[in-house]
Amino acid sequence: MRKTIHRAVSVSLACAALILATATLNFAHAAGCQTLSSNNLQARASAYKPLIQNAAAQHGVSASLVKAVITVESCFRPKARGTLGEKGLMQLMPATARRFNIKNGYNAQQNIHGGTRYLGYLQQRYSGDLPRMVAAYNAGEGRIKPGGRIPNKAYVSKVMQAYSKFSGKSASLGADTKASPRAAVSVKQAALKTASTPAAAPVGKALPWADLHSGTYHVKTGDTVYEAMRQTGVPVKKLVRLNNLSAPYTIKAGQVLKLK
Repeated sequence: MRKTIHRAVSVSLACAALILATATLNFAHAAGCQTLSSNNLQARASAYKPLIQNAAAQHGVSASLVKAVITVESCFRPKARGTLGEKGLMQLMPATARRFNIKNGYNAQQNIHGGTRYLGYLQQRYSGDLPRMVAAYNAGEGRIKPGGRIPNKAYVSKVMQAYSKFSGKSASLGADTKASPRAAVSVKQAALKTASTPAAAPVGKALPWADLHSGTYHVKTGDTVYEAMRQTGVPVKKLVRLNNLSAPYTIKAGQVLKLK
């Protein structure tokens, strides 16, 4: 009798633990991973600590920022997949993979390297202005002008919330948040290191994205020419020229764009 009761209690405790874990996971997805405690986030990031530190040092970006972006993009799920073709921890867009020659979006090392390299480029473009760097990472650099308005404030606020927890520093959307001088110097060095190679590597058959477009792109509902650029890696000016688009360069669902 006692064994039966003990077994029943053990099963109940195991079920309770499973329910609690599931509830925590559901909360992270519903409310946003950035709302989890600092200890919880640090624990999730620990599995990728060496990869993040190496990529951050190589590209002159704060490791806390890389972790914050991963928090909001995938909640540290290496197999995460977005509806627009984003993949992996940092949810790399197909065009970003093409731009930095990332062959496997689900490979943690490649994914973190590609996303951090892009953050390094954005850090240089926006002179270390964190809110606009983050905004451009999400919306595309074509939509975010240096010193201009930030249309995706909700996303930026989430990343800033996570960044504060990782860095221990207060960071908000309205603050004059700049990268440290040391980081800025590192970015210039990283830029010089990669200046001799093209920013956009040639598209090869080895790239695993089935949705990487070779010759044409079928416009989806809600697409803008900037979204087409993000999806294909083809610069806006080239898209405009190839498809004879007239200002304001409106494109419609179902339209087929030439890419080369």
